Amino acid sequence: MTSTISTLAALLFVASTTVVAQQSDHQVQQDFRADYQELVQKVDEASSSDEVASLVDEISELEAEYSGYADLLDQALYPDTFEQRIGDLQSRLSVTQDNIAVIEDLNERIAELEAEIEELRSQLSEMDEDSDALRERMERSAANERRLSGLVSQYRESLENRDAFVSELLDDLMRRYEAMDAETQSEIAEAAESLEDDPLALLETIISEYINLADRDAGLEAADFLRMRAQHGYFDTIWDKIGERMASAYAPDRPVQAEQEITDLLSAWEASVNNKLWGALSSAFNQNGIELPEFTSDDTFNNALNAFVDDAIAVAQEQNEEADYELYRSFSDYWNNTVKAQWGEHLIAGNVLSQSDIAAIDVKLGDWGQHAAPTSNLMFILFLISLAVIIGLIVLLVTKKN
Repeated sequence: MTSTISTLAALLFVASTTVVAQQSDHQVQQDFRADYQELVQKVDEASSSDEVASLVDEISELEAEYSGYADLLDQALYPDTFEQRIGDLQSRLSVTQDNIAVIEDLNERIAELEAEIEELRSQLSEMDEDSDALRERMERSAANERRLSGLVSQYRESLENRDAFVSELLDDLMRRYEAMDAETQSEIAEAAESLEDDPLALLETIISEYINLADRDAGLEAADFLRMRAQHGYFDTIWDKIGERMASAYAPDRPVQAEQEITDLLSAWEASVNNKLWGALSSAFNQNGIELPEFTSDDTFNNALNAFVDDAIAVAQEQNEEADYELYRSFSDYWNNTVKAQWGEHLIAGNVLSQSDIAAIDVKLGDWGQHAAPTSNLMFILFLISLAVIIGLIVLLVTKKN
């Protein structure tokens, strides 16, 4: 009886020990799964480099804590293994770390871009304030011609400085975006979502202010409006090259509309300049004794120039008077010394006249000069002298013979 009781006690002890051992193994497996899932969630939700560094330590701690149960966990995790789960955590963390690095880089670029845009806006604002102040002083000084002339010169200089600044900005934008690949464009599009302002808005501001400058017409002349046309032509060329990429980068949800908005502003800018340009050009020619036919566009301006020269050539061929030569000299001097020498670059850059248009006028000027030059009377005088000498000799011979 005693022996049977001892045997039963031994069996119960062994059984209880086995149950405890099974319960302990099961608990280890459950704890590992829970700790593993918790780390997976932390890795997936990590949003900073500091969190990544902390998770590196936590993964190492998890590996150290359960490495002694590797065989047990291998059985529970089959077909995965303990090492594979640890490796999976490390791989997840590496991907998260790369993503965070990209995000932090984009955030840094956003901050730099916002600071750059703010600086550009500040500089443009200062230039606008200077120009407005000069314009107001010009209006107040209208009675004093000498003082007004000096203020107009300062005003023009301020506009030229603004043009130079904007041209540098456009050059920088073209370098950045002309060769931009799809990956960079996508990254910028993601970053642009966090921008309160962006380069597209800055360009809209710049063009709008150019429209205002053209509409004000504060003591400006033909040369000033030609410079505006040249600036518009350069702006239009740059936008044609980079507009689509910039719109896709900074307005990814509405790229076509964003691009068209700036294109429309460029058209409005050109219209504002043209509204003053053609009248200013006509006045400039008239003030120099050259009355061109009416013109209201690039083509009609070129036609007016050619029509004036063609008519002058025809008149010179028919009359060949001193007045024809004086008109030729007046037009030729103004064409060479002002139109070509001072305006030539702006005429071409602003697409008002092409190089071939200017060359065609030059060729006609050569013809006009030949026909307008007064015919010399020297040959007629020599003929009369020769005739008189011959008659004199005949008279002399007849007298001697008699």
